[in-house]
Amino acid sequence: MKLIKFDLVKNKKKVFVFSSLLILLSLLGIIFSTFTTTYKSPIYLGIDFEGGYELRIERVCEEECIDISPDKILEELRSSSTQKNIVNNVQLKFLEKNDLLIRTRSYLNNEESEKLVKDIENIVGPLNYDKAVSREIGPKLGDKLLADSAISLFVSLLAISIYINFRFDKKYAFFALLALFHDLFIVFGIFSWFGILFSLQVNTLFAVSLLTIAGYSVNDTVVIFDRIRENLKSKSQSYNELIQLSVNESFRRTAFTSITTLIPLLTLILFGSYSLFWFSISLSLGIIIGSYSSILLAPSFLLKD
Repeated sequence: MKLIKFDLVKNKKKVFVFSSLLILLSLLGIIFSTFTTTYKSPIYLGIDFEGGYELRIERVCEEECIDISPDKILEELRSSSTQKNIVNNVQLKFLEKNDLLIRTRSYLNNEESEKLVKDIENIVGPLNYDKAVSREIGPKLGDKLLADSAISLFVSLLAISIYINFRFDKKYAFFALLALFHDLFIVFGIFSWFGILFSLQVNTLFAVSLLTIAGYSVNDTVVIFDRIRENLKSKSQSYNELIQLSVNESFRRTAFTSITTLIPLLTLILFGSYSLFWFSISLSLGIIIGSYSSILLAPSFLLKD
C-alpha cells in the first residue's frame, strides 16, 4: 500500500502555530465566559449541574402556529406574569418549529411550574401536555453531579497518566499527556464559545464525551509512538526521518479509524434526538482534534531541531 507522504519536519512550525491559535481561541472563550457572561463560569453549566426545571412541550396548532420568537415570548411573559422572580430566570428555545424548550435556573415546585407553563400557553397558544417531557433537579443533586463528573475526569486522567508513564519513557509520556490536555482544552474552549454565542448549556453527557475523547486520543497517540519506537531501533535513517516515516506509515490507519468512528456520529447529528445532538458534536470535535494531535502534534514534539 502506498504511503501518505507528509513532510512533518518541514511543517513542524505550522503545526505548532495552528495548535497555538486553537489554544488561544479556547482560552479567550473561557476568559470571556468567566468574566463577561451572566453565569460567570468557564463554561455554561446546565441544570444537571446547577439544578433547575426543564420542560419540552409541543404547540398545538389547527393550521399553522403563529410566528413568535423566544425573546418576544419572554417580553410578554415578564409584563403579564405575577412570578417575576421566576420569569427573570426563564430561558426559551424552539427546538423545532412547534417544539418549545422551557428552562429555569431555579428549582420550581409543582404549583410554580404549572403556573409558568400556563402563562406561556396564554402567549403562544395551546400546548400538548400528553407529549410533554419534563425534569427537575435540586441544587444539592446538581452540585453532587458536578463534583462526581469532575472526580471521574480527574481519576481517568490520573489513570491514563500512570499507564502512559509505565508504557513509555518520561519524554514520550510527557508529550503524549501534553497532546491529550491539548485536545481536551480545545473541546472545552469550543463549548465555552457555544455557551457565549448560542447559550448552550452542558450536561453530564458533555463530561462523558470528555472521558471518551481522552481514551480515544491516548489510544491513537500510543499507536503512533509505538511505531516510532519500533522504527528507531533500525537506525537505518536519521532520527527525524524515522519519526516522519512512522507518522506516514500510521497516517492511513489512524485516518480510516477516525472516519469510521465519525460516520455513526454524523448519523446521530443528522437524524438522532436533540438530547444526543451536542454529545455527538462534542465527540466528533474530539475525534477530529485528537486525530490531528496524534498524527501531527505529538510526533512534532519529538523532532529535533
